[in-house]
Amino acid sequence: MDERDMVKRVRSFASSELKLNILLRLKYNEQNINDLQTALGGRNTTILHAIRDMSDEDLIYRGRYGYKLTNLGSIRTSVLEGVIAVLADLEARPDFWLNHDISSIPPEMLDRLSMLLRSEMISPDPTTPLECQERLAALLSTSSKIIALLPVMIFPKDSEVFLKAVRRGASVELLLTDNIAGTLMDDEGILGPEVRRALKFENFKLRHTPEEIRLALFVTESFLYLGLYRLDGVYDIGSETIYIGEGAVQWGMQLFEFYARRAEGLDEDGIAKLSSSEDLPGGPEALKGSAEGLTPLEELTIVLVEDNVGHAAFISRVFEERGNRRRLQHLTTLREALAWIGENRDDPFLVIADYLLPDGHGLDLTGNAESPLEVGFPLIILTGFGSEKIAVQALKSGAIDYVVKDAESMHRLPEIVEEALHKWAVYKGREGSKADGLNEAPLRGVEASTTGEDGPLKI
Repeated sequence: MDERDMVKRVRSFASSELKLNILLRLKYNEQNINDLQTALGGRNTTILHAIRDMSDEDLIYRGRYGYKLTNLGSIRTSVLEGVIAVLADLEARPDFWLNHDISSIPPEMLDRLSMLLRSEMISPDPTTPLECQERLAALLSTSSKIIALLPVMIFPKDSEVFLKAVRRGASVELLLTDNIAGTLMDDEGILGPEVRRALKFENFKLRHTPEEIRLALFVTESFLYLGLYRLDGVYDIGSETIYIGEGAVQWGMQLFEFYARRAEGLDEDGIAKLSSSEDLPGGPEALKGSAEGLTPLEELTIVLVEDNVGHAAFISRVFEERGNRRRLQHLTTLREALAWIGENRDDPFLVIADYLLPDGHGLDLTGNAESPLEVGFPLIILTGFGSEKIAVQALKSGAIDYVVKDAESMHRLPEIVEEALHKWAVYKGREGSKADGLNEAPLRGVEASTTGEDGPLKI
């Protein structure tokens, strides 16, 4: 059959909504004319005409109680369901497919995309980018088989998730790219020495690939977890989706095997050899640079005031993925922030504060300031509300920037911090980034906020 004949056959079905619906109705149940007429509407004669055509094509036949699909009909219906699922997802999420890098999904797996898209999908709400990660952690805690392809960190401490699974007897197999494998040498890193010790367990396998893979993958006996990179090369936490169902699991296993076949297994010797490489992102040269030779601005502390532990872990991970070398100090309350600022006012720091805190607002750090210099330090307000009124209030109160808690903005926090520091340098009357004088202005926010109706707060 040439392409024109194939197109003609597809067009024949695509142009007949009734035939498509009949096939889909007959996939699971034998049905008579009255059943089909009740479900689909229309005239019995019209349905009979469509049935006669499909009978002539050996797609359906008359059974004991009604009409049934032939083997050819069953196969065609499954193919059509797959096409419908793919088209529906493309129409529902055009921006998703346009703005993400799918180059790491081989053509043969793209051809089987319907296996994935016909499954139940759990996608994160843009305002709660950690939703899928939290759901993933819960699902992994009860899974008996876990395979994962990791080019990036998924959890703040990936090793803990996998080690718990290994200890309770689950089968765990990890495929690591250079970005993650380089941390194997770091005793304080993502994986650390415990993972190396876990190699002694028969139910734990470790693989490494030098390939640049632009997707993250978890597959268990019941679900698939898939995350993609944006076109700008940054892993998109907000893209992560959980697919539940046999088809999704099969698709995920096939994709994992595609890369696993070209990967090498890692044992203690392999880890030692890999860890000695200076070419890896997490190798010796990277560690050496983090311990010495920092410029004053690299010594700046980023103070994150966020009571949501999950959001704080998310932000920390974003900074780590971008190779952040600055210290990140996490605090959970306004009182803690005021105390820390009071104790460290002579050191360079920038504050990222959630708008709503358990004991006040992030803007309480500004006091009655009217400009960033009056606040005394660069302040970025973070909120999940996205209110223009709050944004205006933040900027009028001396905040240097305002960020909404959505996946895209959270991903950009490292860039937003750099932009804020540049603005601060401009405010200070210089383009450089010297540490002296970073917080020269009086810490008006601290002074104003540490005094209440009953006198000074005890901090």
